[in-house]
Amino acid sequence: MHIAVFWGLVLLAQQAVAATFEVDLWPEEGRPVFAAAATLLPLRQDPSWSAAALVPLPVSRGQEIAFDLTRYRTVVPGRIVVIAQREVTGRALGPITHLSRHDYYSGRFPGSSVHVAPPDTIEYLQYRAEGSCFVRIAGQVIDAHDCPAFDTTSFHVLAQPRTEWWIRVLANGSAAGWLLVSDSTVRVIDRRG
Repeated sequence: MHIAVFWGLVLLAQQAVAATFEVDLWPEEGRPVFAAAATLLPLRQDPSWSAAALVPLPVSRGQEIAFDLTRYRTVVPGRIVVIAQREVTGRALGPITHLSRHDYYSGRFPGSSVHVAPPDTIEYLQYRAEGSCFVRIAGQVIDAHDCPAFDTTSFHVLAQPRTEWWIRVLANGSAAGWLLVSDSTVRVIDRRG
């Protein structure tokens, strides 16, 4: 197969991937500080491979990159199998596919406890921070505290979730476009707050 055809098929496959769950939050604690790992940042109109490509943003390697919005997307959920009866506790978010930053911090979601037992499986959506994660059980998303992925006596992780982290880059104080965070675009060099 010709190399250009191969990369064209890879790009089409990436564009076809839709998020199964996404949040307007960055992963882990503290606001990330990014530095450019390339001299041209490939931007999109929206936080998705299927969104229109924009003019790449020229930057200096190592330059700090400002952003104003973030989107953390699960494109393939992980799987956790239940190996012992347990309660998964946290906040019940409902049958959602998108969680805004405002809703996450609103306090409107009730605490919940869901009983699971073998041979149940849980969709592992995303690690959140400080031992919590987003999971989906019977169609309902739970902001689980403590994350079942870390309880190896009651659960077994069959597959980790596949995620994408997008940020809306600012250039001269204005939104320039959405950028996929990766080793070849930008790196987290610090966390603040």
